[in-house]
Amino acid sequence: MGKNDGHQNEYEIIEVLNKKKIDKLPNHFKKWIQKLFQVDKGTLYVNKLNNEQKADIVLKVGEVNKYISIKSGNSNSFHSEQINTFIPFLREIGISESTLKTIVFFHYGDNTLDGSGPIRFTSNDLRKTHSKWFKLASDELSQDNIMKHVIERFITKGRYKANFTINGIYHGTKDDGFFLPTKLIYQILLRKKHVWKNGTINFKMLSYQPGSRNLWGIPGSEQKRNNSEIKWRSFKKDALNEIKFSK
Repeated sequence: MGKNDGHQNEYEIIEVLNKKKIDKLPNHFKKWIQKLFQVDKGTLYVNKLNNEQKADIVLKVGEVNKYISIKSGNSNSFHSEQINTFIPFLREIGISESTLKTIVFFHYGDNTLDGSGPIRFTSNDLRKTHSKWFKLASDELSQDNIMKHVIERFITKGRYKANFTINGIYHGTKDDGFFLPTKLIYQILLRKKHVWKNGTINFKMLSYQPGSRNLWGIPGSEQKRNNSEIKWRSFKKDALNEIKFSK
């Protein structure tokens, strides 16, 4: 699903859930919502949240609120922000200057640290010549003490202190899907063996990429060069395996 399709999916889910009796919901919603609120019955109220939140919707039963992120499709994008706020965040949580420079070098892909180079290279080009740099950076970025900060920023809460922490992620549509509690998100991403190896920049299973390197210098796409993006490409597979394992 694309960006607009994702928003449409959220509104369709809201329509199915809002002002409905929990025990009358379809099973792919009812089971996890009952477990989440620890009730079998009651009326569910649902509202859309603003785009600054990692939670897309808030569910309410009585006086209790639960905050849910919604994903669909494959190769899910989880986070985006300008590189001029992304790098200071990493510096604040203890990432070394050498790794920060490697990230910026990879981000712009033009052999500079400010995006001013005349020739821009693809990720495939860069991994052929600088894979050792990227591995060293990824090893540092994947340490548990770093990942705990990263997970909160990229997945469970976001950039702003006032944001709500999500209670979990619903992956799917109004017709079918599954729910991954926040606790299991941490279990997946902190597991030692879970490391994404694609030869570029990774935070364990999370992969880093620029919004665009704009290889051909298209004017309308140039602003995307400053975006940092985080993807969890194997999210659906990892989540379903963890749910099965946790049972």
